[in-house]
Amino acid sequence: MEIYPRELQRKQIYMVQVIEKPDWVSWDEIHEVIWKAHESNRQQGINMRFPALLGEEIRKRVEGNGKMFVALDGKKVVGTAAIRTKKADLWCGKGDYAYLCFASVLPEYSGQGIYKQLYLYIERESIKNGLSRVMFDTHEKNTHIAEINLKHGYKKVSYKRYDDHYNIIFVKWLDGCPYSERRCKVEFAIQKLKEKAKTLIFCKSKRN
Repeated sequence: MEIYPRELQRKQIYMVQVIEKPDWVSWDEIHEVIWKAHESNRQQGINMRFPALLGEEIRKRVEGNGKMFVALDGKKVVGTAAIRTKKADLWCGKGDYAYLCFASVLPEYSGQGIYKQLYLYIERESIKNGLSRVMFDTHEKNTHIAEINLKHGYKKVSYKRYDDHYNIIFVKWLDGCPYSERRCKVEFAIQKLKEKAKTLIFCKSKRN
């Protein structure tokens, strides 16, 4: 367990703990944090799937092949992030990787470096599990999280089409990126064009 100081008000210092989810923190409480953290996205019409998942659904997705971490201000959960082991078959790597998901921080606690501390735990846990890549995807219009990921060393590597939106896929190589910045940008652009083309073909087939 590590403790990180943060400033909530001009003359008030709080201590935030980032730890693996303890038994006394309920999955419903984690759902509440994630839901509140994405309120501004909903107001902007950015509707993502995982914030709407209830506590029991979150538990089922994380337990078994993953772990949930929480940021605590005393006994209050102010941030969350989970890691799951998954497999990929992308240009940037094949096989097992660590999937970062359910990353959220309450709006009133944003800008205090809590995401950074949660990410550090995810990366340490990945290394402990023998995984050298962490992957993450989010709605293409969720620019706030995209900026956080890029700042923390993640690269845009692929594009994923859903029925009503696209997700950007990010990867961070914990032992150093094996590709040039130019290669990553070119491959991402190619993947984006492919997904956009699939959408055009799908829309055309529906019209016919």
